[in-house]
Amino acid sequence: MVSPAEPERRRRDPVRNLWHGVALAILLIACFFVLPIAYTAGLSLTSPDVDGATLANYRTFFSTEHLRGALGRTVLLAGSVVLLSSVIAYPLSYFLVFLVGPRLRIFLLFVLVAPFWTSFMIRAFAWQLVLSDSGVIAYILSKLLGVPVALGFLYSIGASIFGLTLFGVMLITLTLFSVMVTIDARLLEANADLGGTRWHAFKEVVLPLSAPGWLIGGLLTFIVCVGDYAVPSLLGGGLKPVLAQIMLSTLKGTYDLAMAATFAVILVLVIVVCALPLLLLVRQVRLQS
Repeated sequence: MVSPAEPERRRRDPVRNLWHGVALAILLIACFFVLPIAYTAGLSLTSPDVDGATLANYRTFFSTEHLRGALGRTVLLAGSVVLLSSVIAYPLSYFLVFLVGPRLRIFLLFVLVAPFWTSFMIRAFAWQLVLSDSGVIAYILSKLLGVPVALGFLYSIGASIFGLTLFGVMLITLTLFSVMVTIDARLLEANADLGGTRWHAFKEVVLPLSAPGWLIGGLLTFIVCVGDYAVPSLLGGGLKPVLAQIMLSTLKGTYDLAMAATFAVILVLVIVVCALPLLLLVRQVRLQS
């Protein structure tokens, strides 16, 4: 005979089993994410000249002009890459999902992803050769115009934005594609039956439903760009460094761990602060839909 408490116990069992499965993931996140960030934050509050916790490193950072400038360039670089990548990725994702057949779609996705099977550094070096004043683009323009052409593009923040945008387009396109492909095509058919244009369907149906995919891709792109060192060094030249470059040079030069930890904490705070408006924007778009 089954006791009255048996059904209630069975209903609770899946919850207990769920926590048994999640416990290991929580432990790994705590060990490899939460604890390192907490240690870095604590290290940023130390100084060889002061006993105990101090904000001296943060005061030094915000009172130093070239450090504030590096932070501004970092945010400008990452924000520009996310904006340009989104402008390219949205129509590209729409094209892949709604305007091509399954076979061609697979081939185009392969073409999109294949360049990123090579090393990040190798791609940056390759774009150095292409964008230099003696590179392929300058050579073609010289032949077309009949005069020597110096691009003057390499070793600038524009070159860094260009190099990282190529990565951002791939990442945001894939996240948008993964969400758009789940949109019911009957919604677009209903829009057409009611006399709506493709632009109206995109604005009223595709954009709100694909907003979470754009948010994920945009945040991942922003995080990569904020912490990237290779592309600003190889394509930007380091003449106007971003914060990640200064952090690495601090470690290689003076080995000031506390100051480098301060840079790292500020980068994390920048990511958090910049992520909040994106979350609110996506929420607003979904509410309006």
